[in-house]
Order: sequence, then C-alpha cells, then structure tokens
Amino acid sequence: MAAFRRSVCELLRASLCQKVVSPQMTRTGFYLRTCSTSVGNNTSKGYKYLRDSGIVVGCFAWGYVIGKFGVPYIWPSTDSADKEKSSIVKKVDAAEPFYGGEGYGGIPRSKQFNFIADVVEIASPAVVYIEIQGKNPFTGGRAPTSNGSGFIVREDGLVVTNAHVVANKRYVKVRLQDGRLLDGVVTLVDQAADIAAVKIINCNTPLKTVKLGNSSTLRPGEWVVAMGSPLSLSNTITAGVISSVQRGSRELGLRHNDMDYIQTDAAINFGNSGGPLVNLDGEVIGVNTMKVTTGISFAIPIDKVKEFLKNVEEKEKAQKGWFGRGQVAPPSPPKRRYLGVTMVTLTPNIIMELQERRTDFPDVRTGVLVHRIIVGSPAYSAGIRPGDVITSINGRQVTSARDIYDAVNSGQQLNITCHRGRTVHHLQVTPEEAD
Repeated sequence: MAAFRRSVCELLRASLCQKVVSPQMTRTGFYLRTCSTSVGNNTSKGYKYLRDSGIVVGCFAWGYVIGKFGVPYIWPSTDSADKEKSSIVKKVDAAEPFYGGEGYGGIPRSKQFNFIADVVEIASPAVVYIEIQGKNPFTGGRAPTSNGSGFIVREDGLVVTNAHVVANKRYVKVRLQDGRLLDGVVTLVDQAADIAAVKIINCNTPLKTVKLGNSSTLRPGEWVVAMGSPLSLSNTITAGVISSVQRGSRELGLRHNDMDYIQTDAAINFGNSGGPLVNLDGEVIGVNTMKVTTGISFAIPIDKVKEFLKNVEEKEKAQKGWFGRGQVAPPSPPKRRYLGVTMVTLTPNIIMELQERRTDFPDVRTGVLVHRIIVGSPAYSAGIRPGDVITSINGRQVTSARDIYDAVNSGQQLNITCHRGRTVHHLQVTPEEAD
C-alpha cells in the first residue's frame, strides 16, 4: 500500500512538471526511463498524446490522493509554530474544569473564608439588648426611654455595658438572644470610664458568655467586629480595622484623663454602643463607646473592663459579708444629678476634622459636642439635641466636659448657650437626681 502511494505521487509530480517520455520505454520499478532514442520534436503527435494523457491521469491521481490521504501527507508541515499550536489546543482541551465555588478540600468558599461570620457565631449568643424604662409623661405608666447593648461575662447573668446606656437608672430590662426579656439591676457604675455592670435577676439557668481577650497586645490594622443589638434587633454587625490602640483621653478631651481608647473605623452607633468589640478569635477586646464622625469611633479597652470587674466582685463579697453577719446593708451613696447626655470635648484636631466633613458645623474654637442624649432626660426636655456644641454655662466659657460635670453637681439651674449648625440657642436646664 505504501509503494502504491509513492507511485501515485510520483506520477502526479511527473505529470505536473510535464516530463517528456519516449514511446519506447522500459519500466524499472515505477519510474519510466527513455531509451537511447529520444524524441527530438516536441510538437509530434506522440508527444501531444502522451502529454495530454499524463495530464488527465495526473488530475485523477491528484484528486484521489487528496480525497484519500489529505494534503498533509503530500506536503507535510514543517512549521514548528503549527506543531506548537496543535499541542496547545490539545492541552486546553484536556484541562480539567475548575469549580470556583469550592475552596480547599471541597469546602465552599462561603464557609471557608467568611471569618466575620465565624466571629459572629462565637460571640453573638452572649450579646444582649438593654432597655431603659421611664415614666410616660402622657399616660403615667412605664415606657422605654432609651436602649443599648451589652454582653454577658458570667453564667450567672453579669452583663457589661456603657454607663451612659443605663442612664443612671437602678433597674433595666435585658433581652437575650433567644428572645427572653428579663429584669436587671445596675450593680456598679464608673461614670468616668463609662462602664456599668448589670446583674440579671430571676434567671435560674446558666447563660452563654463571651471570652475576654487582651487589649495590650493589639496592633493597628487588626480586623475587629463591632456587635450590638439595637432596638431589640439581635446581631447588628459592623466590621473594620484598628486605627490606633492608644488614643489618649486627653486628645479626645474626655473627663477620665488616664485612660487610652481603641480607635477603629468599624461603625459604632446608637445601637451597638455598650456591645463588644471582638477580634477574629471571638474574644472581646473592647467595649463600643462612641462615634465622633464617620470612620472615627472609639472603644474602651477590655483591660480597663477587667479592672472594673474586680471592683464588682469586691462589692459583691462585701455585700455578702454584711448579710452573712445579720447586719443591714451599707448605706447607699448619695444620689447623683445628671443631664442625660454623652459629651465629647472638642480639641483643635477634632474641630478641624468635623469642619472638613460637615459644612454646617459651627465656627467655634472650644466647646463640648453633645454626642448622644436620652429621650425624656432634663437635657432633652430643655431642647438640647445630638450634634449641639455647648460653649458656655451660666456665662462661663466651656472648654471641656469637666466644666459641665462641675456645673451639674453645683445644683443650680443652668443657662446653656449651644450652637446648632449656624444658629445659636440659649436654653435653661434643671438637672435631676438619678433614680
């Protein structure tokens, strides 16, 4: 068969090149060789006959070879690029399909790389909603006046939250993640550090707790998750990174001058204030406290909270000792006076930042920014609103939150001058005693 193919190809080439052969031929294999007598006249009839016959036979042979064996057999490709293309196509065709929805080990990426969701699963069972109830001025009954978040640190129901969340109240309502609404009593408050402890009462089953981490080893750039339960909506989550681990209270103009705050760009708002700021291991490394502006929020370091919890334990031991000896409980501390606001002292840096972000921010050099206000409080009733900048009280310039605390404790009626946008308001406020 191979010899036949070569014969047909040679015949084809010979016919196309119009070789001249003699009528007197001898056959040696396939090739036709002329005898000693050659044709001297190319225009002879014999020559024309052979030439035409060769062309016809060649055409038939050409068509047969192409149809049977294809062009590559006659003119095999020597182009390396063609071979490379052919090999590339074969490799692509042989590639195995890749399924983008699967991670390593066949685990879906949505399960393997969603580290925020993993943190929420660990810490969320211990996050609670705290509701403050006060007297309704219209009906005379009890009604919610404020709310915030907290987190359980002991199985017996000890909850940590912000002092401004409990709003100087003695009793609060605590809603757990499973929907139960329980009574709580405020056991200890540190107004300067803005930390409070609430003990859930009438709960006979152990409660889910969250592990406390270590804020002294934090680094800028670490991922954190701010958790809260605003308006009884459990597990409101915001995520961000740590911007600074030692933002001094003097920079913020806060009353407690010996404490550093954790600065983060995770959104801390009205709902998750008092809730936990959690690292990627599900450990609490701070307590959500305040938001100055978008991207600038602060949390109380958990190491400070641990010191506060030691004081709570000492107070509990002291109370047990009094009752154990059959004596009455120690006298209650005198009632405090309050306005019902959370404030931030305006430093030059904070004023510059706020004026860049808000075109309607007052043109002031000093003052105190009202960050949050409790509905129904003396400040709210007098007309003070969040975002107001207090610049003077009773004719005296206000340069820090300490000036307002001192004025409230004086027991006098307060004539307050505050800036709201481009307008100035003069208000009268009478502080009230906390319950």
